[in-house]
Amino acid sequence: MASSLTNPLANMAMLSSKPETYWGLVLRQFRRNRIAMVAFFFVLALFLLAILAPFLADNKPIVLRGAYRGLYTQRYEEWKRGGHPELIALLRTAGPDAASDPQGVEFRMQTVERQLQFIASQLPFEGADRKWIGAYRAQVDGFLSALPEDRATRLVNVEKVGEEIATAFAPEKVTLDRHYYWPVLDSLGLTDAFLLWFAALLIAIAAIRMFLPPSSLPSKRVLLFVLLGVPLVMAILHRAAHPPVFDSLDYKRDILSGQIEMDFALFPPVAYGINEDHLADKYIAPGARYWMGTDGNGRDLLTRMIWGARISLTVGFVAVAIYVAIGVFLGALAGYFRGWVDLVISRAIEIMECFPSFFLILAVLAFLQPSMWNIMIVIGITSWTVEARLVRGEFLRLADQEFVLAARGLGVSDRRTIFRHILPNGLAPVLVAASFGIASAILIESSLSFLGFGISIPIPSWGGILNEARESFRYWWITLFPGLAIFSTVTAYNLIGEGVRDAIDPRLKV
Repeated sequence: MASSLTNPLANMAMLSSKPETYWGLVLRQFRRNRIAMVAFFFVLALFLLAILAPFLADNKPIVLRGAYRGLYTQRYEEWKRGGHPELIALLRTAGPDAASDPQGVEFRMQTVERQLQFIASQLPFEGADRKWIGAYRAQVDGFLSALPEDRATRLVNVEKVGEEIATAFAPEKVTLDRHYYWPVLDSLGLTDAFLLWFAALLIAIAAIRMFLPPSSLPSKRVLLFVLLGVPLVMAILHRAAHPPVFDSLDYKRDILSGQIEMDFALFPPVAYGINEDHLADKYIAPGARYWMGTDGNGRDLLTRMIWGARISLTVGFVAVAIYVAIGVFLGALAGYFRGWVDLVISRAIEIMECFPSFFLILAVLAFLQPSMWNIMIVIGITSWTVEARLVRGEFLRLADQEFVLAARGLGVSDRRTIFRHILPNGLAPVLVAASFGIASAILIESSLSFLGFGISIPIPSWGGILNEARESFRYWWITLFPGLAIFSTVTAYNLIGEGVRDAIDPRLKV
């Protein structure tokens, strides 16, 4: 008593501090569970591994400074032996109405211009494109606008400019300019760019929270908008600046052969592609060159394991998101409106539970083309019954509570009552079931891939790697590593689910 009287500042701090919310209490209880926290950080590391897969395991360099000598020669030959002669032949046969372009002269000219623009972009002296391509274009336009009796002379001028370009751009005479290239960034899709920016912002916000008090941070809505809006905008800008291209270059081979003149190149730590095969290196045990060994096609197993994490984690989260949304919606309707609505939905739940979910998924996928989206959708529409039962039970329990009766008495609409008052108070068991559901979805996808109904080749998945290992059980690493990855991930999600379940248990002591 005396200590509290002699320390008025502490009493004022206690009175001014905000009371801890329910979800804040749940988070604090979850943090006390060391095993669950270890599992959480393990799953977080898996997600970072999946998001950063292009920068960790790929046969393309992250950054390259040099010149594509082989590609330059290829484009030069395409123009000299294909584009230019075909354009000349088309102009030679053009009739009096060639200005109206009935024979595709303009289309052919655009193709030739693209070839020449790439060639000029590799040269060290500025203005090459304006000097030569501009002159080439001017002569072609002059031919199209000339009178029929003057076209022979104009055609000679086009051929003359073409010969000058062929001499000036000859690969054996020119020194190519060195540029910085970012092959991995150029190959990123919209989803990859979004996930990279999302992860970067999430890490930045978490780091800021460690050094700044929570009161100095923006509101949760602003943070949510930043986490979703900024990555989406940056991903769209990235796609606009780097249009998707099919990059089939073998960078390592071209660098060694001199087809790529290189000042330096930074490759990912695991410099192998997901389908880069070396038949001479098949079934090599783990070692210094191949850290997890190779499979029957000589492909690096570590690369396929890293990229396979993307498939397994994506299927787990998206499938669970689908069936949680279905289960929450139907369970809320059944528990709130009751009567015939509850009767119909409950009978639908019972009918769905009459069929073993795994065999139902197998039956549906037997009529569909194996793909990641088909697997996620099928798992989602066949596994919603548990969430529907949980949400229905929570709504039946909460519908007669005082805060719900007060909302109804004030004339609040049913939609607002369901989604603003009842549902937030009944989500705790759904989160627990979703945590276990992600582990179940990953296990189902791995089982389907193992049986040949999962992700189709060449996309790697952990279950697919196990499927390939059925014919080579004596090569232990092909079975051990994917099996260990599936076991560890499923165990981690189960531990997280148990941690969430213990954290929301009101019988625990604070």
